[in-house]
Amino acid sequence: MQINIEKLEAANTELKGVLRDALIVSDIWDYSTGLSLAAINPQPVGVALFTQIITTLNDVLSGSGFPTLNRYFFLDFEDNQICCVLLHGQGILQAVIMDAGKVNLGVLLAVAIPKMLAGVEAAQRA
Repeated sequence: MQINIEKLEAANTELKGVLRDALIVSDIWDYSTGLSLAAINPQPVGVALFTQIITTLNDVLSGSGFPTLNRYFFLDFEDNQICCVLLHGQGILQAVIMDAGKVNLGVLLAVAIPKMLAGVEAAQRA
């Protein structure tokens, strides 16, 4: 896989600038290997867990006649945390865990996620 790691790290830095102290974790990894490519507070166990969840969820959705996942989905965790899992094309995944009490969902949906999707796409083209 061809990917520019410096651009991934820059995208994570930009995400941190947008979400500020609401951001707890941002881990970007290779779907096929589980290798973390760029991270803020890396979570290797989370990488394995989210990879399995995505694989299972897509299999179940497809087998039930539903469309598979597109670009992202959200999880609402205990302890006032939310997680956005982003699917960057075929090979790159990302988990962003945030403090639900500090994150502005409008900024997350209108600014942070689109910038992250564009940043990872740029890293894949480089």
